[in-house]
Amino acid sequence: MSQPTDAFSVSRLLMVLVPVIAVALAVQYMLPSYEKTAQAQFEADMLEKLLKFKPESIKATQPVAFKDADGDLLTDFPEDDATVKPEKLVFSYVGPAEESEAEAATWDDLVKALGEATGLPVEYKHYKSTNEQIAALASGELHIVGLNTGSVPMAVEVAGFHPICTLGREDGSFGYTMKLLARSKDGVAEPKDLKGKEIAFTTPDSNSGCKAAVDYLMNDENLLPERDYKWGFTFSHDTSVKELIAGEHDAVPVASDLLAKMIDDGEVSEADFKVIYESERFPPAAIGYAHNLSPELREEITRALLEFNWEGTSVAGKYGPSGASRFVPVNYKNDWANIRRINSAVKPKS
Repeated sequence: MSQPTDAFSVSRLLMVLVPVIAVALAVQYMLPSYEKTAQAQFEADMLEKLLKFKPESIKATQPVAFKDADGDLLTDFPEDDATVKPEKLVFSYVGPAEESEAEAATWDDLVKALGEATGLPVEYKHYKSTNEQIAALASGELHIVGLNTGSVPMAVEVAGFHPICTLGREDGSFGYTMKLLARSKDGVAEPKDLKGKEIAFTTPDSNSGCKAAVDYLMNDENLLPERDYKWGFTFSHDTSVKELIAGEHDAVPVASDLLAKMIDDGEVSEADFKVIYESERFPPAAIGYAHNLSPELREEITRALLEFNWEGTSVAGKYGPSGASRFVPVNYKNDWANIRRINSAVKPKS
C-alpha cells in the first residue's frame, strides 16, 4: 500500500514545486532587465539632483514659437511687417558667474559702437542669472546678449536667440577646453581616482564648469554623481579654482581660457594644481540678437560686432589675456553640435 501513497506524495510535491521553479527561473531570466531599469532610473535621479537648472523664470513668460523651415536649427525670422525696432536697445553679457554689475564698464566701448551703428541708444543691463537673461530675451526686454556656451541651445530653442559671434583670435580661430583640476600635492592623479571624492561644479547650465565634466565622468569613467562622488556648486570658475587650492574640494572642472586669465593676472599659480583631464575644444560664449528685430537692425548689429576694433578697448583689457583679440563669426548648427550632444547626454530623463 505504500507505493500509491509515495506516488501521490511525489505528484503533489511536483504540483507545488514546478510552478515555483518556473517562477524562479522567469525571475532569474528577467532580473537583468529589472536591474537595467533600476540602474537607468538611479542614473536619472542622480542627474536630476545635480542638474537642477529648471527654467522657471522662462516658463513664467511666453516662449518663442520655434520654427525652422531652412534647417539651420535657428528660429526663423518673422515676416518684415512682424519685426520690431525698439526705441532703445538693451545689451547684456553672460551671468553672475562671469560678469558682475560692477564690471559693466568692460562693455562701454562696444555699447558705444552698437549705438553708432544702429542710431539707437544702447543700455547695458545686468541680470542676476542666465535664466533671467533668456527670459528677458524671450519677452522682448533684451535685444543683444552674450551667453555662456552651455546655455546657448536653450536660448535658441525657447527665446529665439541668433548667435552671431564669439570671442576669437586674430587668425579667426576660437575655442576653449574643459580642464579637470586637482591639487598638486593630492593623490588624485587621474579621473578614476575621484571615486569617493568631492567635485565642485560652477553652475548646472555651464558647459565647461559642469555638463562637459559630468558627461565625461559618466560615459568615459563610469563615475556617477552621488553614487561615486560628492558634488556641490561654487557659481564661479574663479571661486572653483581658489577653493580647490584652499583644500575645500578634491577636483573642479573649469574653462581653460578663464584659468589662463587667472594665471596671467597672478591670482593663482600653476604650481598649485594639476590638470588630470582636458577635453576637446568648445566654442566660447556667443553674442547674438533676438530673432524678431528688423532686418536693418540685425544687419547693423552684425556689422558692429564683426567690425569692432578691440585695440585699446576695455574689452581687450578684460579678455585679451585669455588670447582673444576680436569677435569671430560662428555657425550655430556646426559649432554647437558637440554642445547639443553633451546637453542631450546629461539631460535627466523624465
